[in-house]
Amino acid sequence: MKRNRQFLRSSIVAIAAILLFVFDANGQDPFHVKWTMDYTQAGVSDHANFTPASAALSGGPNTFTLPTVYSAGGAIVVGYIIRPWPVAFSASRYMEFSFTANSFKYNITSIAFRLRRSPNGPNSIKVRTSMDGFATDLNAFVIGNNSVFNSYNIPVSYNNLSSNTFTVRIYAYNSVDIYGTLWFDEISVNGDVLAIILPVDIIYLKGHSENGRIALEWETGWEKNSKQFIIERSSDMRVFTAIGTVAASGETTGRTSYSFVDNDPPAGINYYRLKLVDKDSGFTHCRPVAIEHPEKAFAVQVAPNPASSQTIIIKAADSRDAVLAIHTSWGTLVPFRREDAADGYIHLIPFRALVSGIYFVTYQRNGRKEHLKVLVP
Repeated sequence: MKRNRQFLRSSIVAIAAILLFVFDANGQDPFHVKWTMDYTQAGVSDHANFTPASAALSGGPNTFTLPTVYSAGGAIVVGYIIRPWPVAFSASRYMEFSFTANSFKYNITSIAFRLRRSPNGPNSIKVRTSMDGFATDLNAFVIGNNSVFNSYNIPVSYNNLSSNTFTVRIYAYNSVDIYGTLWFDEISVNGDVLAIILPVDIIYLKGHSENGRIALEWETGWEKNSKQFIIERSSDMRVFTAIGTVAASGETTGRTSYSFVDNDPPAGINYYRLKLVDKDSGFTHCRPVAIEHPEKAFAVQVAPNPASSQTIIIKAADSRDAVLAIHTSWGTLVPFRREDAADGYIHLIPFRALVSGIYFVTYQRNGRKEHLKVLVP
């Protein structure tokens, strides 16, 4: 009885954990992309969906140079100082903060930052974004006090964004003189990553090499609103390239099989993955598989072998543009005359009769090379 109670308690905990996982997976996942400006202009993200670029100044150089461009004076750690700023607004003078989204759709809910100006620094600020090509002000305000950091939070409602670059630009102007400075600190873009309901349930993806090609097979357990599979290939697991598509079934509740043939795979290890696309243009990727593809053989042969001391005959299909050479076993090049015959046969006729021994014929075509061992009795 005690053992049964322990089993029941463990089962309840496990089910609760599963339910919690399902709830979280179908909720919204908060994210923050931030530029702390603490001795670096690099951005950081607390969510894998986003890759921030380094903050960048446009419209002229910063007259401060490292290491004096950073200063404390009320910053969270330190602040990044910029001067000069123009007297009148200039659309070309701004600090830019940008990131790229990878796969998942997301909402942006707010943009936050801290600014501090010197007594003669710019007091007029405009904030614009890439959502309208930086054409209009998202917000515009005046910094009323100086020599202290002021915190700003701008609520926004940019919804259902995906696979794009989002950029914020902060413009400053109305500076008293060229020595007027502005400090930047703790810039962040905040929002939620949206849950994705996968269009298919992939049971497996596998493949094998056959007859100079890679044959891929996969199977789904069910599909909902699925549109297509995009087959992607990579040689390094970093950069994947689309090599073909297969239409999906749309709506299924049972197992469905698919296949695709890569007719021209590179030799060596190839990595394949499926991009699963639904009818609403949402997508995700399955886990890649590695498949080795051997070097393609030329199907070149010496016939007969042993060969005559007067002529070495080789056979190779479509070999008109092949480059051929004969070497002795110790590497000396043997001069010869080439005669192409019918049915893919090539006669290599040495200028002098070959002495008994081992020779090697090198056959090279389309950047690939094969060595054939020849015996002359």
